Amino acid sequence: MLLEHLLGHGLLKPLFSTLRSRHRNRVLKRLKPVRPTEVSAVERRANLDAKTFKNEFFRYSQPVIFSGAAANWNCVQKWNFDYLSLAAGDNDLLIVNSQGLTTREQRTDYQFLSLRELVKNIRGGGDQYLRFSPLLHENPALVQDLDMTWLQNMRGGKTFGNTYYMFIGGTGHKTLLHADQPCNLFVQIYGEKKWTLFYPQDSICLYPEATNTAYVKSPVDIEKPDYEAYPLMKYARRLEAHLKPGDIMYIPPHVWHQVENLTDTIAVGYRYSSLAAALSSSPSFSLLRVLSTNPPVWKTRKYGKTDTNLIWAHANGKIDAVMTEREQRRQKAAHK
Repeated sequence: MLLEHLLGHGLLKPLFSTLRSRHRNRVLKRLKPVRPTEVSAVERRANLDAKTFKNEFFRYSQPVIFSGAAANWNCVQKWNFDYLSLAAGDNDLLIVNSQGLTTREQRTDYQFLSLRELVKNIRGGGDQYLRFSPLLHENPALVQDLDMTWLQNMRGGKTFGNTYYMFIGGTGHKTLLHADQPCNLFVQIYGEKKWTLFYPQDSICLYPEATNTAYVKSPVDIEKPDYEAYPLMKYARRLEAHLKPGDIMYIPPHVWHQVENLTDTIAVGYRYSSLAAALSSSPSFSLLRVLSTNPPVWKTRKYGKTDTNLIWAHANGKIDAVMTEREQRRQKAAHK
């Protein structure tokens, strides 16, 4: 993937396609005697302390569920669609569709809408799903409903970055299979979600695509797997998690995941970076992140500090239109 990322364009693209196919065939030949893996549950721990978490899970890039760890947090006690509509209903939100991540269709459209409009859309059975939103950064009062002492204690030292991503969506909506670099403490606040995860060491079985973007995506449909097209898929170690309000799950860097809303949901992903954790989980994916060109890594960092959805807008060739409309909406709001 690294070679294809750096050199696999233009005249060399057919060569890398042939090499990739041969390599997968060799792996498949070696795996055929192996029994396909069964689904395992992500381990749940009640009252998991920071030292045990770091020694048993963080150090070894293992996901874990802190069972009910946020049950008494103000956000879990108070937040629902009505509450957020009152607290931040006029906030402008950006939703960007990206093939292979938010949809399987050939869609690269985007939309601006208010939080109040989003809630109305979800309640009306619409298809809008807010992902990776900086809503909390724009509403610091909402951050106070999280237990920042707990989050900071779990993230520990030698880490950097401090990002809250908001997820608000309706029943049945999904984010498709992908892997990314930050450490993620995912707080399930309202409703329930199903997570399906795969280890980065099994990435070849997921047929990752070298797209030069910050996120690594897979074309396989894990719900209706096509074993003719993707025969290695059956050998990937699969983990599943069912998150309920008050649960917190740690997702290590580069762990593949697909997420489905089992009900209408509200959740927050608290993300931070650890160079040691990223390299331990997958050196090659860490290098792919650094060497990404669509957008380049310095722009990825810049967009990430504003709104991660801008990364997808850039990759889709829509960034100029998005930034222009974003500024126009801000000026219009300022004149009201």
